Amino acid sequence: MSNNNSSLFLTLPVELFQRIFDYLDTRTILLSLGYVCTRLRTITNTYQKLVVDLRWISKSDFYHMCHILRPENVVSLFLSDDDETPGQVGLFLSLFDIHQFTRLRSLAVFSNDDDNIDKILNYTSRCSLISLSIEQSASLNHRNTMLNLLLSTMSRSTLRKFTCTNNLLYIDSFQWPKESNLKYLTIDHCTRKDFCTILRHLLHLQTIVLRHFNLDIHSEYEYLSNTYTQLTSLTMQQLFFSMDKIESFLYLTPSLVHLRLEGCADDAIFNGSRWETLIRTKLLSLNQFEFSFRSQNYRAVKMNATQFRTPFWLNEKHWPVYGIYDYPKEEKLLHC
Repeated sequence: MSNNNSSLFLTLPVELFQRIFDYLDTRTILLSLGYVCTRLRTITNTYQKLVVDLRWISKSDFYHMCHILRPENVVSLFLSDDDETPGQVGLFLSLFDIHQFTRLRSLAVFSNDDDNIDKILNYTSRCSLISLSIEQSASLNHRNTMLNLLLSTMSRSTLRKFTCTNNLLYIDSFQWPKESNLKYLTIDHCTRKDFCTILRHLLHLQTIVLRHFNLDIHSEYEYLSNTYTQLTSLTMQQLFFSMDKIESFLYLTPSLVHLRLEGCADDAIFNGSRWETLIRTKLLSLNQFEFSFRSQNYRAVKMNATQFRTPFWLNEKHWPVYGIYDYPKEEKLLHC
């Protein structure tokens, strides 16, 4: 770029620069553009929509960014103590007072340190987050302080989206909020009883993502008569699907518009006619159905594949279903 063009570029309105920043990552904004000249540094210092993702940042860039970062300009923050960035959450909390992030609307934290989670929940119980994610690879100690902070966080009127991958929500001593505006929930391990408990308390919940789900009914027959019409989207991952159990379970959620299922399956799950009957009679609002079923019974999958080529699947719903053979695992996958 010539000197004249460069000079003209730097005379552009601040608002135009900020629109450009909307399409750039924070590292580029702060560590590259911010060092071009004094004017760009001034503009980057006043940009108030920073999305700070520290999950894969180098140690040198981490310290550099923390040195120039203005907490009041951050709207989204990702922190992680994984193998690539060990100890990052505690270090970040030692460098910043988390309460200085006054514009923060989205926060995602991966940490197995109870003290770090306590500090995060102490902040989230008082701020105006819209989205919160707390993930661990190990179980936390269920201290009353932590449970009370979690209750306060879930009661915040602004919180709409919550990811919680520990079992804090399912212990007997957890008191569910009387009022919650949560609409989107992602959880890990969950039983059918836990699922019903969640929907009984979170009356505005519209979407649930279940990463590991136990479909075993056992003594939970008392939940069969209840339905939860607020739920419109359900994703279930890494499951073993029995058609009998999935049918019984889906009776609970008659208002589903979107359904996604991923996992291994018994032979009956590949019965397209049975699925058609279930959808026509119990899931009348369903218009988006995605599934990925695995089976080592190649013959059963092949024999039932034609049942997914009827007018219901192809013309009425427009849900094309196709099979893939996974040679290394000797499995047949059926996708929709």
